[in-house]
Amino acid sequence: MCGIACIVRLRRRGLPKDRMCVHGTVDRCSLCAVVRRRGPDALSSVQQRVNDDVSIEAVSAVLCLRRVPGGEVVVQPSIALNEGDAARSGNHSPALQSFLQWNGEVFGGCLQLSAHTSDTVVIRNRLRAIELECAAGIAHNANSDSPSLLAEAQASFSKSCIKFLEYEVFGPYSFVYHAHSLNLVLFGRDPLGRRSLLVHLATEMPDVCELEEDTRFVEVPLEVVISSVAAEHSDLDAGCGTPFHHRKRCRCTLHCDHNVDVEGGDDNEIPANSCSCYCCWEELPNTGIFALNLSRVHGNGSVFTHYSWKLSHGIHPLLRFQNDGWTDIMSTGRNTLPVGLKHLLYENNTLSHELLQDSTPHDVRAAVRYLRALWEAVSIRVCAEARGDDSSTPVGILFSGGIDCTVLAAIAHYILPLSTPIELINVAFGDRPELTPDRLATFSSLRQLLQLPAVPTVQENVERKEETGNSPPCGGREWRLVLTDASALDNETVRRLIFPCGTVMDMSIGMALWHAAKGRGRMQRIRCTEGLRAQLAEEKEHCACYHKFYRLSTVGDRGSEQAQKTGPVHYQKTEENTKFIPLIDALVSELEAAGGESAVDPVLLSTLGKDYADTLRPVLMQYGYKKLGQYLNDAVEAGIVAFARKNETPSKAVRLVRPGDIARVRCTGFGEWLQTKGPASTPLGECINDYTCMARVVLLGIGADETLGGYTRHRRAFERRGVRGLAEELNHDFARLWKRNLGRDDRVVSDSGREGRYPYLDEGVLATLSEIAAEAYQRMVVAKGCSEEEVGVATKDGADDALQHAISSVCCFTLESGSPGMGDKKILRRCAAMLGLGDVVWLQKRAIQFGSRVAHTQN
Repeated sequence: MCGIACIVRLRRRGLPKDRMCVHGTVDRCSLCAVVRRRGPDALSSVQQRVNDDVSIEAVSAVLCLRRVPGGEVVVQPSIALNEGDAARSGNHSPALQSFLQWNGEVFGGCLQLSAHTSDTVVIRNRLRAIELECAAGIAHNANSDSPSLLAEAQASFSKSCIKFLEYEVFGPYSFVYHAHSLNLVLFGRDPLGRRSLLVHLATEMPDVCELEEDTRFVEVPLEVVISSVAAEHSDLDAGCGTPFHHRKRCRCTLHCDHNVDVEGGDDNEIPANSCSCYCCWEELPNTGIFALNLSRVHGNGSVFTHYSWKLSHGIHPLLRFQNDGWTDIMSTGRNTLPVGLKHLLYENNTLSHELLQDSTPHDVRAAVRYLRALWEAVSIRVCAEARGDDSSTPVGILFSGGIDCTVLAAIAHYILPLSTPIELINVAFGDRPELTPDRLATFSSLRQLLQLPAVPTVQENVERKEETGNSPPCGGREWRLVLTDASALDNETVRRLIFPCGTVMDMSIGMALWHAAKGRGRMQRIRCTEGLRAQLAEEKEHCACYHKFYRLSTVGDRGSEQAQKTGPVHYQKTEENTKFIPLIDALVSELEAAGGESAVDPVLLSTLGKDYADTLRPVLMQYGYKKLGQYLNDAVEAGIVAFARKNETPSKAVRLVRPGDIARVRCTGFGEWLQTKGPASTPLGECINDYTCMARVVLLGIGADETLGGYTRHRRAFERRGVRGLAEELNHDFARLWKRNLGRDDRVVSDSGREGRYPYLDEGVLATLSEIAAEAYQRMVVAKGCSEEEVGVATKDGADDALQHAISSVCCFTLESGSPGMGDKKILRRCAAMLGLGDVVWLQKRAIQFGSRVAHTQN
């Protein structure tokens, strides 16, 4: 991973049509500082004077995760010499040479990397070879100074790069390449937009936008900045010594745009004047690559030329079978199971899980295929060669306890050598972080991870058999639970990182991810042993209870099972004031959920109405109450409860008053650490109060909801508009993922000098989803005994049935299997069952901003 920034200063005749920042050149020292935070291993820069009107300065910071022979860091910008593969970089390079700034990883495609090979060098050499091939025609032509020949060579080079990057390089990246022989700067992001790249276009010319004369002949000085992250800009280019408060505000701040399209309606925008020196940065679209022609000195068009990808990467994987361009490349070519996965499924017999037993054979086969692809995506991202070549360095996972990250943690456990620790990083906000939904889910999910069997890696099997002739025994994985109890005091830092995103939701998610990626907090080191597995299994058998924030599916048997664990206490119908017993049960449950430290604390009416509706609604209907307030008034008159005083709570609340009811409230004592259950509860493992994560690579579950139908709005779209509405919503979410999530999250996570990796957005994983949908669609066509064209045009119902069949193995919101915690991310839940996980299989989604309680701090 790298932080990259390229500053191009040029003069051209004619006012460009691009949005410009007037009097707003970027502060170079601020830019270097924010870039430096992304790459702690090396910082280097290159300055080149192309001609009297054009100069280039490139700055790169490197986080070295691929070691070359000798263990040296491959410094960037990586300069390609005319002699061939040799490269050099330095703090100042007077020579005019092509160079590459590469912020990415090669995880697949036709471009194969051998061990101890730098992907930066390989990519640079390929781009240089393409450049020389396109420039050869100019050098051998008598009219080598012809602008048309140069333009033709530039276009040929750009199109060749499109083909190379799109078909041969799989993985996240953003890059800048200066093709010196073609007078061209090429830059862009991968087709999914998994790495951030921003653009800032400015002019130093006074009142350039107010000129009344013909702007075609006006010479305009421009500054183009291409960077991984935004930096402040100002009127003055006075170097590092100029205090920020002496600089004038950029004139275009009043025209700053923000994203307001969020789930559940428009969110509140963060005022532009709170970060006015960042507003003119724009997120580079992931629709292709862009070229900046350094030899074009006039024209009123755009400064940049755009070259589109050949394929429509914004189409949701489940819908790509409808697009002709994808049909020839959807096949992943993987038919065999990895050794560890095969051992898990057939020797550990995880296919016997109740969820899988109740699934159709097609759904089970689809889940096996998806798990195989996800297994390989995690494997290539956590292997030692791709994260510093040291197997003792921990792998980090940003961990909320939800199904997305828990599945990644389970796969990493099965893949990694037992000598590699896994750091689970959980963040929580507020005065009682131990009672946040994500912290409670984290403790519960980690209990399940600690009970997973050890599936030895192939290498460990070989080494053990060589020594003893037997397979290795189940060893002890070291899990490090990192608990970050965060505050909202770093608002400005995160606010600057998320720009150009700017909603309150962006801020909430950014705060949670930023604190998690810092990896600082309390750490609990737990080594998994057979004895611990047995202890946790016994606790599960005898102490099976759930906090109300740990939301599981409530369909069929799952509902009755959870009701037995968390439902109200049963009472006798003959008891006096029977109709108020459910109210007492709800109050006792709520007080225990808050720790039970004070049995007379007031409980808000809004909490009773929302969290205990299933408990109270039947009794309200039975006794003819239209509103909860009427029911509570009668309870107060009967002396069952009392209303809280107005100055005690922000809104209406009630409390227990009868000694017998108060005595029922148990002090549940949710601890600050994961601990054993029972009267003599103690923390598991070793507890350290001050710890900083050692992992340089962290896995994130980004993309699971968008690709597998995990949002509530997906369910609502299906309920309101059927499968076509669901398809439209899925496609809409996937198409805007680059702008709404990925760039922002990359900037926030990488600010701590760690690289975030997203297995759910691996090209092979997405291709597998496409195959599953395409084959399900074909089965429907065969079953109906007609052609695809006939299915599509015969009847609307027939086309909808075929589309529903294509999607249903991945997500399903029909009445039969569409309950929350069941139909959403349906295929992933079956994968979790195959991995041997327990209640995580049924866990309902809770967004990070609400699960970590950071949204409460923003409000």
